[in-house]
Amino acid sequence: MDYVKDLYRDEIRAGFLVMSNVKKVWNRQLEIWAELDRICRKHGINYYALDGTLLGAARHGGFVPWDDDFDICMLRRDYNRFTDIVDGELGDDFEIKFKTFAVTKIVHKHTTQIYSLDDIAINLPQGIMIDVCAFDIAPDGTPNSQLAFNAIQELLTAVFDNLSALPKLKHLQDGGQLVTDLDVLERIAEMPKADKLAELYRYVDALSNQSSAVGLFTEVLDGAYKSPAQKRWFDETIYLPFETVELPAPKDYDRYLTARYGDWHTPVRDGINRLGLFCSADIPWRDFLQQIHR
Repeated sequence: MDYVKDLYRDEIRAGFLVMSNVKKVWNRQLEIWAELDRICRKHGINYYALDGTLLGAARHGGFVPWDDDFDICMLRRDYNRFTDIVDGELGDDFEIKFKTFAVTKIVHKHTTQIYSLDDIAINLPQGIMIDVCAFDIAPDGTPNSQLAFNAIQELLTAVFDNLSALPKLKHLQDGGQLVTDLDVLERIAEMPKADKLAELYRYVDALSNQSSAVGLFTEVLDGAYKSPAQKRWFDETIYLPFETVELPAPKDYDRYLTARYGDWHTPVRDGINRLGLFCSADIPWRDFLQQIHR
């Protein structure tokens, strides 16, 4: 099914020339989105357009003309449910590039998108994809929210670093104390990988009510958010036109976009080439890599 109007036509949008090859990428991303939407509706999982995708929906009624990212977010509990069921639900045209604590990348099998020569050697799907990101708690200025945020950092070191990075955590370097009992962290660190991840997701879900603020965990940690998003902004879902479909968005999307971008109504082109080194909406990435290796 073709989702994008005038798929094979060049078009000027907001004073920017959008070439037909970019529109074909958009169309493939919308095909992935339609599969994600089907799965989420089937299982009652809530999700929202995020960042550039939300910005495009609110400002352009579709993709930002110079962008080809397609980002979705879910609050932690929905993200946990999604990662539990997505492998068994995806149709034959799609596959998971990887699933992590923070993001799941879904790839269209019949496409190619390679960002650098180094990617050619990576044994992962290299097609056009969309990102499904987890929204976790962010400090909201209350002691409980900061303690919960610190506890998540400790749990992450137990799961992914076997506690080797524990002394480097900022709250410990600043003279603070461990939030999580050390014996709990050591027990988690010794678990098999699947059990570690299950414990991590369970603990993080349990901590999610300790703050009124949410965000992408890694960006909150790096201080990338000018001000945190409020969880209440996501209490109600509305639908915004996006190309020929409608995407779910938080009712208070204006507040979110203002917190994220400031004056989001004024377009600012960043000049980034997001299509990568090799991009095809028609050639399966496995076929492309096979020819390249020959």
